[in-house]
Amino acid sequence: MTTAVKAKLSVVLKANELVIAEVEDAILWQDILTAINSGKSNLDSSKAPEEKKIEGQNGTPDKGKESDHIGKLATQLGITTDLVNGGCSPSNSAPYLHLDAHCWEAMKKALPSRGTSAIAPVVVAATLLGLWFQKTGLGNPTQAQAQEVLGTVNVTDKNSSRAIQNTSWLQGRTGGQIVLNPAEISKAIKLAKCFCTKQWAEWKE
Repeated sequence: MTTAVKAKLSVVLKANELVIAEVEDAILWQDILTAINSGKSNLDSSKAPEEKKIEGQNGTPDKGKESDHIGKLATQLGITTDLVNGGCSPSNSAPYLHLDAHCWEAMKKALPSRGTSAIAPVVVAATLLGLWFQKTGLGNPTQAQAQEVLGTVNVTDKNSSRAIQNTSWLQGRTGGQIVLNPAEISKAIKLAKCFCTKQWAEWKE
């Protein structure tokens, strides 16, 4: 008598030959196979993981998880949650961050408009968004979303693409996406910390 062998089903995400992620999930495997066979590019959003939805059962943002994410961001920056909330008011709803006008003015007064210590407006918004999106599982922010965050302090950046390209801890991608460079993440953390605390001496060292 032969014994049936149950196949191990896994989903593998690859960039060329580099494996980015792999998960053993038979349900996800079946959903993806169904999507491929049906010719649809998007999976049913109702089956997305709860962490991706970031919503409560009533369809509103889950404040409990939002608070947890803010706590994780504060821990990463090495500051209190009050400073994080005061500096950029993270939220699970668009525009996701509301920059504090006092923190913005403190940065403008402390840093030169040109030179190695200067920071373009879009870089500030993109850096904070990138760190926040990592904690919430929202993926990668876009230049358009960074501009929306700048709008909370009535600022626009007309040279956003060039500014991001010239920033070592940010990487531009197709579709206007912005990715944090893992090799330079410490600079992103330092920028976010300086902004929320209004203490820029560390940045200029």
